[in-house]
Amino acid sequence: MSFRSKLNIFIIISVFLGLGAYYFGLVLTGHNPFLNFGEVVPGELYRSGDLGTSDLENMVKRYGIKTIICLKGEEKTEVKEKAKELGLNLVGVQARANRAPGPETLGFLAKIISGKGIERKEYNWLIKDWLGPDGDKISLPGPYLIHCQMGADRTGYLIAIYRICFQGWSAESARLEMLRYYHFPPRFPRLWEELKKMEPDKFCPVLNPEYESS
Repeated sequence: MSFRSKLNIFIIISVFLGLGAYYFGLVLTGHNPFLNFGEVVPGELYRSGDLGTSDLENMVKRYGIKTIICLKGEEKTEVKEKAKELGLNLVGVQARANRAPGPETLGFLAKIISGKGIERKEYNWLIKDWLGPDGDKISLPGPYLIHCQMGADRTGYLIAIYRICFQGWSAESARLEMLRYYHFPPRFPRLWEELKKMEPDKFCPVLNPEYESS
């Protein structure tokens, strides 16, 4: 057997072992071994990949998470039930890894994580999952946890936008942080390209009226 054939077999076995560990962790222990967790703003905003129920409990105990933002659309049933049990808020929106979110989605998420009130009825078409107060004018408390499946692409892009528009980072620095959380640009090139061609002075004031060019 050639070296290349052995290498391909090794890669295939490694992938299956990794997937096995992932599902074993989530289903049987409630813990995702590839959580890809990170602090964005200590005490205010955090990021991760897909959650297990044990992960959520640990985050609430350690970081005081009060609101989950799920970029997959609907949250997993067991995680939503655990969130309800813990008295958390949950917002689910459908973001895609193969294209950047539209301005309505970005504007909605910016209002949530900056603690501003929203008119929920204006966003009913966008909200795919919800645990939270009823009423028209709603403000969801932090700290916030934003997550997708792997915490690398959809979450990575949203955090990059936050870094640029709310913290004054350069687009280059925000892209480099995406790489540290395992974003692989050739897989979803449109997210990377959107950040490369972004003009913060035009883009950011729409999301953050207090944005100041660095």
